[in-house]
Amino acid sequence: MKIFYGGAIQGSTDRKKGSQIHQYILSILKSLDCEICTEHTSGESYEKAIEKLEASIGPLPEKGLERRIYVRNKMIEAIEGDIDACIFEVSTPSLGTGIEIAHAYLRPRMGLKSIPVVALYQKDFWPNELSTMIQGITTETVPQFCLLEYNDNESLPTMLKEVIESFAPE
Repeated sequence: MKIFYGGAIQGSTDRKKGSQIHQYILSILKSLDCEICTEHTSGESYEKAIEKLEASIGPLPEKGLERRIYVRNKMIEAIEGDIDACIFEVSTPSLGTGIEIAHAYLRPRMGLKSIPVVALYQKDFWPNELSTMIQGITTETVPQFCLLEYNDNESLPTMLKEVIESFAPE
């Protein structure tokens, strides 16, 4: 199963701490035989994130606007590409992750196959709670979207195993 995984990297107050949850979730997904499009969110530093990004999308243009446009386009291309699902960790607010989520759940409007879109949120992580723009996505308006709240990292392996198994065709 090919998964696009996304989460905040720019907005995180501590890149290393943020990368640890991404590393953990990615390790769980890999143990469930998932192929991950890009693991750049797990980079503990800017340099490591770039290294991981280049490993998945190839050499990047020099730093600046051209690089930002290139990376954005490659991420959207991956989300709109041949994938089976998208999983996002949304505990830390991120404009970029929000855009990626929208592209994932709007695939059918672009003539692309509908895929499951999962948002993981750690309960009480953010003092202002989860964004209304994420909480406001309902199964009535976006049937393929699922918001899963977890209490601690220990609950993630079982939760993700159940989610991945639910993606399997009947």
